[in-house]
Amino acid sequence: MSDPQLPGFLTRLRAGLAGERDTVYLEALRAAGRAAYDEILAADTLREQLPSLWNAPPAATSQLLAAWNAFVLQTLGETFLDTDYAARPGTAGYVPPVTYDQAAAWLHAVGDWVSRARQARANPEYDIAMHTVLPAPLPAWAEVATCPPEHLTALQAAVAPVREHVEVALHALVKTGVPPQYESAVNRLRQDTAAASAAVDYAAGLRTGRHHAGLHELIEQNLKRALELWFRVGQLAAMPALLAGPRFDVWCMTDRATLSRWKQDPHARLALDEMWRTDPNPAATLAIQAQIDTCLQTGDLWYHVPAAGDTCYFEPPFSPLYEVRRPVRIYGVSMRAGTQFAVRGGAARGLVLGPFRPTQRVRYRAG
Repeated sequence: MSDPQLPGFLTRLRAGLAGERDTVYLEALRAAGRAAYDEILAADTLREQLPSLWNAPPAATSQLLAAWNAFVLQTLGETFLDTDYAARPGTAGYVPPVTYDQAAAWLHAVGDWVSRARQARANPEYDIAMHTVLPAPLPAWAEVATCPPEHLTALQAAVAPVREHVEVALHALVKTGVPPQYESAVNRLRQDTAAASAAVDYAAGLRTGRHHAGLHELIEQNLKRALELWFRVGQLAAMPALLAGPRFDVWCMTDRATLSRWKQDPHARLALDEMWRTDPNPAATLAIQAQIDTCLQTGDLWYHVPAAGDTCYFEPPFSPLYEVRRPVRIYGVSMRAGTQFAVRGGAARGLVLGPFRPTQRVRYRAG
């Protein structure tokens, strides 16, 4: 197999004929994201030093959670790339578009979790639950009619390290005893862990020497379900305070440039509280912001600054105005370069498409 970072002429030719994409960008993300392994080692050391996770300071559990998420995402991204290279050595350094999209979704997210782990290590007052919705879901699986066989191999390869770490985290959570008010929640964690293990074992039992599309899909579904469950369990085992319910900053989707104005406006404060209170699925609303944050990191979006007027949309959650730089798809809406949009929250959650005009009229009720 040729060096994926130095593909030769024949490699580039074969990849071009197969319609595969150059992974130079992904390899850079992979190299930078290897800091996730340092963070999981630091987290493991911290976990051993803590007398109990139940009364650990938020900064400590924030570090454990962020390091766990970074580790899982880096492991998945690397495993997908390496498995494809091993299966197709003639095009090492290039992968099919669906593999590229999936690995990119994971590796893009690693840097943010590494940053949060380090912020928690540096600031004893840091509480990650005040900055993002937790537990965080895995980035969306790439949409494809038929999953490439290499994806199953990669998912199976990722199972062992993820499973091992989540079992250690769950043991650390319960070894000093469980407060009575959390016993039911911990029992559900054990249940989810058992369900994930059962899904993996069932997927292993489905393997056969002959290809069958139905079996392929069933194995894929079980492996994905297991990884989703473990990702969630690992976060809750790292920060048991989340077992009492999710916590987050209600201003997390508000325009930073005008944030102080809205915080000083009693009507805006009431409107924002009402927006979140009536939102039937706050996680879905926050997931829109997570998609936007990813696109901001990749440069596909940036903040729209009008020639006159404010930089935010005058309706809860008072989001920034965004402008698309490269074609993107957010919350099921495909947008071309130059499109302006803002975010609407609550029961009326969704995107509001521009162009926008200056106004002094504030709509305190979304929708």
